[in-house]
Amino acid sequence: IEYAYNLNFPLHLFHGVISEPWSAFSVNSPAVILETIKQAENRANALLIRLYESHGSCVTTTLSTSLSVQEAW
Repeated sequence: IEYAYNLNFPLHLFHGVISEPWSAFSVNSPAVILETIKQAENRANALLIRLYESHGSCVTTTLSTSLSVQEAW
């Protein structure tokens, strides 16, 4: 699934914007795909994050972020 995403949604690089590779979010299970990160439509300064389990199983995962989080639910 990771290879399919990399093929269908290639990484776009912008030279001179970020000096080192950086990601705001990471998931510790290869079965869990972080598919969408978008601004919430009805709350200022809030993000909506969509994750899904891609292997048809039941897993426990941890979503980590380098952003300052005040609340998650």
